[in-house]
Amino acid sequence: MKLLLAPLLIVLSLQAATLAEAAPVRAACTLHPAGDVASQSPDALSVSLDAAHPAALANWDVRWWQRHRVWITLGVDNRSDATAHVLPQMLLDARADGGASTVLLGLPLALEPHARASARLAVYVPDDARTLGVRLLGATLAGTVSATFSLECSDARFDIGERALAIAPLMDEALRTYFNSFVDPLNDPRASYDEARKLGSGAQDASDVAWTLRGLMQAVHDTHGYVVLPGEAPPARRALVTRAPELELGADGTATVRLHALDALTDAEALAWATSLHDKLAELAMRHPRAWIVDLRDHDADAPWPAFAALSALLDGPAIGGWVSRQGTQDWIADRGVSRVAGGPALVDVQAAPEPPFRGPVALLLGPGTRNAGEDLAVAFRGRAHTRFFGSATGGFPTEGVVMHRLSDGTGLGVLETRAADRKGVVQRVPIEPDAALNDESVPLLQQARDWLAQERERSN
Repeated sequence: MKLLLAPLLIVLSLQAATLAEAAPVRAACTLHPAGDVASQSPDALSVSLDAAHPAALANWDVRWWQRHRVWITLGVDNRSDATAHVLPQMLLDARADGGASTVLLGLPLALEPHARASARLAVYVPDDARTLGVRLLGATLAGTVSATFSLECSDARFDIGERALAIAPLMDEALRTYFNSFVDPLNDPRASYDEARKLGSGAQDASDVAWTLRGLMQAVHDTHGYVVLPGEAPPARRALVTRAPELELGADGTATVRLHALDALTDAEALAWATSLHDKLAELAMRHPRAWIVDLRDHDADAPWPAFAALSALLDGPAIGGWVSRQGTQDWIADRGVSRVAGGPALVDVQAAPEPPFRGPVALLLGPGTRNAGEDLAVAFRGRAHTRFFGSATGGFPTEGVVMHRLSDGTGLGVLETRAADRKGVVQRVPIEPDAALNDESVPLLQQARDWLAQERERSN
């Protein structure tokens, strides 16, 4: 992949240097409301949202502004006594059915009661576009949210890939960083790069670079990456509240461990959680369970290493999966209470005495609350003998593999650089699904798991 991308970067740099020598300018402009898909207001410069009407559109005719870049300043007022959430979307050639030829998502806005927020949007109008619109989608609307728009347009037209010479180095740096680091394979690298060049046409500043990268991420279906301008905060970490695991041994000899959220901000907290869980598992193992249920339906954590170390006897490693990146694979190792990357030092070590692995049947319970490190733990169990998944699809949103790069101007670019892979090398790029052949919604979930475990025990006798 790198061999394909390097020439593309060189081509883009040369084109930018030769095509955009003059410094472009922009000025306030007035776009005429579009007639085919009407705006909420006659002048297309304001909209309002409420619970009964949570979506609104301002739509403009841009046939006279093709090949121009347009900048939109959005001002939003929350007139209610509750927090409101608004998602802006830029639409090219909006359709009456709500679709569009191109949809570019803005950053979501969270507005406190009676608060005002603003956002700046930017888009390049291709030479075949007829309309440009901004659609606002509201959520948790307890009252009225109003918004106004003001527009600026470039005073000149731009060919595809043409941009201000001063911004070209930053644009090239951002695209090079992204394409050389993003872990997922691209179906058509040339098409993806051409899309980035189009999105960046007419770019003049760092904000335009950010909008280019956001559009590119959407084009390649990257829901994990992000761009933040200097001074802006990266996406907030999901709030977690640590809850202690629960363990029990049933009358049928089946042991159950339920993992909940883990908010370990320090190595000491991670070690304490892992040590406590490992010791409880070891104590339960001394009663010789015939099978295990590992309930991950509520397990969310930032890193999998504490769970890997605590459950090492059940995982039956030592190699249990790994991180896959553009540079290769780093194997996960979990053995005798120690978790680490192959070739590296211990990341969590509960100082356990040698213990025999459990090689009997294990049933994993999954659900939408299985997130982040919870998904990694499920991946680590995949491929283990006598192991099956029950429940519903996991959350499907890993965060540990996202690496934040600081570009030369201070812009933050978060790139998904690693994905989890199981011990057979299968990379996990979608939510983890239960084993379909065993999933019977007419039977309670725990009963499904217990029935399968009983069958497995009978086969081994």
